[in-house]
Amino acid sequence: MRKTPAVALIVLAALVIGSATPVMLQAQTGAAGRGPAVATDDLAHRTTRAFAPFIRAILMRRVNTAQQIFKMRRPVMVALEQQDTVRLLSRFQKPDSLSLNLVGGRLLGENIGILLFTLSNEEGPIYFKVYYYGFEDQIYIDRMDIGEDWDDLEKAAVALESLPAPITVSLGAFDTGG
Repeated sequence: MRKTPAVALIVLAALVIGSATPVMLQAQTGAAGRGPAVATDDLAHRTTRAFAPFIRAILMRRVNTAQQIFKMRRPVMVALEQQDTVRLLSRFQKPDSLSLNLVGGRLLGENIGILLFTLSNEEGPIYFKVYYYGFEDQIYIDRMDIGEDWDDLEKAAVALESLPAPITVSLGAFDTGG
């Protein structure tokens, strides 16, 4: 008779642990309840939408407009005036028909990080590796690497965490003004 409560307690404990396991796995993977995965997806979408007007302004060589969106440090502005960068950006005359892809990034602290964006047209892909930080209520672009070489693109992505799938937004949806 004394074994019955002990066996019942063991069976009950096994049922509780067994039913809790899928919930813990879902919380860790973000499945079913769409817990952490939704928060990460929302952050990636918000980030892509926030940087799209900036990238569009860079493509259109509207540095003053880009500077109004995010403050660029002087070395970034000088790099945008280099002949190779101007040649590369001139390949993208009509940003309205382009889609910007956020493919990865890395957070280095609160409001400090690196983002990797890609876009392409018939002449091939280019990438923007953006190093940014936030101070007070402003985002600053501390460094920006722009390139077209596939090997450089692979190297740019090595130290970053890739998203499961790129977050894509149309640059035509963002008007950077004149």
